[in-house]
This record gives sequence, structure tokens and C-alpha cells, in this order.
Amino acid sequence: MDHNLILTYDIGTTGNKCTVFNSLGQEVMASIVPYETIFPKPGWAEQDPQDFWQSVITGTRQLIEKGLNPAQVAVIGISGHMNGCIPLDEDGRVLYHNIIHSDSRTRPQCQFIEERIDFHSFYNITGNRLDPHYTLPKVIWLKEHHPDIYKRTRYFVNSKDYISYCLTGRLGITDYSDASLTCMLDLTKRDWAYDLLQTLDIDQKKLPELHCSHEVAGGLTRQAADLLGLKEGTPVTVGGGDGACATRGSGVKDLGDAYNYFGSSAWIATLNEHPVLDKTARTFNFFDLNGRDTVACGTIQSAAASYNWAVEMLGSGSENPLECGEHTGQSIYDKMESMARSSPVGANGLFFLPYLMGERTPLWDPNTRGAFVGFTLYHSRNDMIRSVYEGIAYALRTVLDVFRENKVSFHDMILIGGGAKSRLWNEMLCNVFNMPVRVHQSPGVATSLGAAIAAGIGVGIFKDFTSSVQPDFARQYQPDEKQHDEYLKYYTVYSSMYPQLKPLYQEIANL
Repeated sequence: MDHNLILTYDIGTTGNKCTVFNSLGQEVMASIVPYETIFPKPGWAEQDPQDFWQSVITGTRQLIEKGLNPAQVAVIGISGHMNGCIPLDEDGRVLYHNIIHSDSRTRPQCQFIEERIDFHSFYNITGNRLDPHYTLPKVIWLKEHHPDIYKRTRYFVNSKDYISYCLTGRLGITDYSDASLTCMLDLTKRDWAYDLLQTLDIDQKKLPELHCSHEVAGGLTRQAADLLGLKEGTPVTVGGGDGACATRGSGVKDLGDAYNYFGSSAWIATLNEHPVLDKTARTFNFFDLNGRDTVACGTIQSAAASYNWAVEMLGSGSENPLECGEHTGQSIYDKMESMARSSPVGANGLFFLPYLMGERTPLWDPNTRGAFVGFTLYHSRNDMIRSVYEGIAYALRTVLDVFRENKVSFHDMILIGGGAKSRLWNEMLCNVFNMPVRVHQSPGVATSLGAAIAAGIGVGIFKDFTSSVQPDFARQYQPDEKQHDEYLKYYTVYSSMYPQLKPLYQEIANL
């Protein structure tokens, strides 16, 4: 009987995945508790932190019903979505909903920051370009629109930090990974960017203490233990942002290792000793769970989101669209892949631009729009579906090119996330990247596993991040030179499209 079980909570965008791992890092059981996102106005996106806490209570109770023995839980680890903004008063009460990562209400606040801090100075300090999705402009928005809330706020925290407080009663702590995507942290100094905050008249005393993700935040309080059905005093680690947890959970161990997370959005990330500061700020950077190394990242906005749109539009209208990472819609998933395979490399000259929600890396242009380019009467629905697969792969290749321009090279790529389950995408990415790829055995649990690794290190179950868990890979692929050359011809054309379409995108936006 394993008395070193690790319980994790992954506070995601659509729900909380509560997972139990054994001392080898293997998943024992899991429960997913969904919650709502609130959209008060166009471009606004909020969640109630009380829903996060209720999901922890519900999910833990469900695990106990499935057979979890509370006496066997050695430690609790936490992961949560990043870039949020939860104001808490001195008693830990939530003063406003979490303004989550997808919220874009703060363009005026970004302009306010731009007028006071040079674009490149901001990027070099924080490792991130100024963007409405980050925490800093949200803090300024609250200060401008709800000065009473700003005044009463004791700490601004992220989702996993709020859960940490609910579990331990310890208010006002965060980890380096979450802090580094608030755009309020100086990556070089590993501390809050005090000069930057002073320039913007932000009270630095409202920012939480900084810790490494594997540090123990405290023990489970009696009140929390009673609500969850767990043992009082069970250690709870500080935890990490979902991007940092996914990095370690993917199987990244050493500096230079890289992975491709393939979900609704998709990103390529690599572990580095120092931030990768691109001259045009196309990459962004955040701290690793160890609080020392950094993760450089480039993200495309619509990966599985574009695919799910294509399933709904081009698949069978009578079947539900595939939810990436779930088992629903498996038959339509197989059908889509089969149809795509019946079209040749290059989809008979049809191209798909997956800019259905604008684009981040490398374009950073919210006005970009999706498109099929190259239509003829000859093209079939199979070609359209194939072009969607390829367009998403090409978009990820543009991210890879940014790393290569910055002299960051990878020996192979680990694939995780729901999209990694597709064998066609496995093969396609291998040949488009011209790089060996390894597919994680459990591509949907990487974020939870990262939180478990940090928690395990915190209580001595694992020695360190390098030797903690040996990941299993379901499949491995080697690039085919002929296939790569064929894809390269089409990728060259794909790469030339955005610069020529950009003026039209601006005109469309002006309409």
C-alpha cells in the first residue's frame, strides 16, 4: 500500500481536475469538476474564485468516494491558470471576480503604461510584451474603475494562490512562475519590479511573497480538512502556474529540452538558464517551478479551437464537435483524420490560416482573421479538412522559426495536450518541424503531473526535478526527408501570406 500519495488540484479555465498520483508519478484516480466563466461585456471574462474552492471540496469528496484513503495523502500540490487578477482583503475575502487570462478589457490601461514605459524596456525587465491579457493592466483597471476595491485590497493573487489560502489559511504568497506572468516581476532580479511599479503608482505592498513552487506553504487547516474529508495538517505546497507545471509534467528535465502543448491554444516552450529575449518581443518568458531557470514560450491562439470549429463546420452536422482531450466525439475524430489522410500533402494547393481569434506568436496582431486561400472547383471537403490540419502545423512552425532565429535549437520535441492524441498531427509536426517527436503516454495529465512533481519534491518523495519522474512516451517519430521537403514547399507559400494580407485585415477591422 502506497502511503505517499500526492493529491493535486489543477484549476483550469473550464474546470478543476483533481488527480491522485502514486510515488512513481503514475495517475491513480481523477475527478473533474466544471465551473462557469462569466462574460459581463464583450471582451470581458471573469470567474468566481468561490467556484474554484467549491470545485476543490466537491472533487476531493468524489475521490474519497472512489476509494481515496485520506491517511495515504502525503502532500497536496496545486496548479492554476495564469495572468489572472484576484483582489483579496486582509481577511482573505474576495473583493472582485478573477479577471482571467482571456479578458481583454484593459487596452486603455496598456496605453497608459506605454506612455510611461518604453516598449523594449518593459520587455527586457519583465520578459513579456505588454498585452491586455496580463495582470498588471488589470490591477490598473481596478484602481481606475473601482478605487474602493483597490484601496481595500491586501493582496492581488492568482487562482492557485487563492486555493492555497483556502487550504492553509496562509494569505499572500505566490510562486515565481505565476508572478512572472503578471508583468510585475523583474526576471533578472527575481523580485518584484519596484521601479516599474513606482512609475505606474502601484502599491508594491499589495503583492504577495515570492516562493519556489515546491516549498511547503503550510498544513491543511482543521476547517479545510473537515470540508474536504482529509487529514488536518496534510502539507500543501505553494504550487505553480499551469504553463510551468505543464513544462515539468511533459517530461522536460534538462536545459534545452522542449515541448509542444496542443490544446485549444498551443505553444512551444523550452527550459533555459536565462530568458530568451527576442529583438521584436515575439517570445515570452516565465520562471520554472524551481524558481531559478526560465521557460521561453511562443503561443498560437487557435489550435484545437480551429480544429473544433472545422469539425462543426466540415464534419457531420449530426454529431457533436470533438472536445480536445476528451473521449466525446471519438467517431467524428476518426472520420476527420481519415478524410484528411485521403488528401495529399499540401491539400492540393489549399491553405488554411488558423487566425480565428487573432494571433499571438509571431504576429501579435489581434486583427488577423482566419482564411482558406487557393480554392478551386476541384477542391473537396477532404482537402479543406487536410488544410486545417496543415495550417495549424504551419502556424506552430512559425513559432519554432522564432526560436531558431534566436539561436535556440532543439534536439527533439515532446508532444502533450489533447491534440497530441492525433497520429496524423504527430507525423505532420515531425515532418513540418523536421525534428524527432515523442508523444507523452498521458498527454492530458501533464499539468497535474507537474504540480505533483513539485509537491513530491517539497516533502521528499522525489529528490529533484531532474530525477523525479521518468516519463513514458506512447509513440516516437523520426522525420522523413522527402515528406519534409514536400511540406517545406507549401510552408514557404504559407509564410508569405500574412504580410500580404495584413493591410486587408486592418481594413476589415476598421469596418
